[in-house]
Amino acid sequence: MATITSSFYRDANRIPIWTDGIITKRTITFAGATANAWGDEAGTLDGGALYTVTGLVFVKLIAVCTTSLDSAGGGTLSVGITGLTTLFLPSETATQIDAGQIWANDAGNGTSIIIGAEGAATGNLPEYAINGINIILSTATADIESGILDFYCIWRPISTDGSIVATTT
Repeated sequence: MATITSSFYRDANRIPIWTDGIITKRTITFAGATANAWGDEAGTLDGGALYTVTGLVFVKLIAVCTTSLDSAGGGTLSVGITGLTTLFLPSETATQIDAGQIWANDAGNGTSIIIGAEGAATGNLPEYAINGINIILSTATADIESGILDFYCIWRPISTDGSIVATTT
């Protein structure tokens, strides 16, 4: 069985308050004007892993902007897996993601999103099964010079070795 380094959020009595999976948070600070930093469009972290995935897991993913993103050249970003870089979060122009907004699926950015209320709604928060494929953040068009996003990966193991760990780069 895999060692799970994340945990359920708990109330004051230590009772789990989230029952839909384990939450693993990853914060990214963009500094695309710096070579090979997050947001450097052609740097070593373009397509870099946000999360390392082992085994078979169910996954949902959202991001919350804590500091508005900025890109002088219209930089875009997306979150997915190798070969399908928009699986979790679609390509979005960085300057359209502002502090306090949620970035999820194709919902557009806002302070709220639909979660499963309408079967075919673009704003739903879909769940995917992935098997040992890292979750990556891709940058395109231009550098993303500044801003901060908190990524929340909500997941459950399926196989005995199923695990998701936030990267530290």
